[in-house]
Amino acid sequence: MTSVQENKNELEAAVRYCESAISRAQATIESMEFRQQAASKAWHEQTGREKSLLKKLEVMTAKYDRMKGYADQLLDENGTMEADLDASVAEVTDLKVENTRLNDRLMISVKEVGDLQSEVDELAKAYKDSTHEEITMKKAWREQRELVALRDDQIAMLERRLAKYTGEKVYPFNEGDIYYVLNQLDGTWIESVWDDESERLHDSTDFPDHPHKVYFTVDQKNVLDKFKPEDD
Repeated sequence: MTSVQENKNELEAAVRYCESAISRAQATIESMEFRQQAASKAWHEQTGREKSLLKKLEVMTAKYDRMKGYADQLLDENGTMEADLDASVAEVTDLKVENTRLNDRLMISVKEVGDLQSEVDELAKAYKDSTHEEITMKKAWREQRELVALRDDQIAMLERRLAKYTGEKVYPFNEGDIYYVLNQLDGTWIESVWDDESERLHDSTDFPDHPHKVYFTVDQKNVLDKFKPEDD
């Protein structure tokens, strides 16, 4: 009896040990399943994060490429702007040089204008003096013409007195002599040759004032022409 009871007890003890081992094994299995599930979940979460990070990386890469392209474009534009700026600076420098040259030329032109104005003033004064001299010459010419006419009248009067006392006719020219009469209508000269017709006109009493008897020799005409103004 004692051996059976002992065997029973040992068997029960072995059963409990097995049950305990089974329980521990189940617990271990459950723990392993839990860790496996957790690991699987963590892996899936990690994979999702990796995919998300990969997507973000692709977006950031595309954005970086766009930003780099824009930066390269800005660099190119900056280079172009710098070249344009250098060209503008050079142009401004040239314009400054040209402006300086034009200012110098302007100063010279102002001086030339001043000199020309002085010359104009001198010419105006000379013209005024010349006009005054011309007026004086016109007046002198008219006075000379009047004096010549008066002298010729006096000569004619003396000739008439002499002819009265001598009984002979005296004429101012000999036959064939060239003489001039002043046309008092337009101030032009009338050239004639002394002949019988000239003597007849000279002796005629049809002209009370005898304007045709104011005669001028060739020399007298030449002298008067030197003083005769173009516009009387």
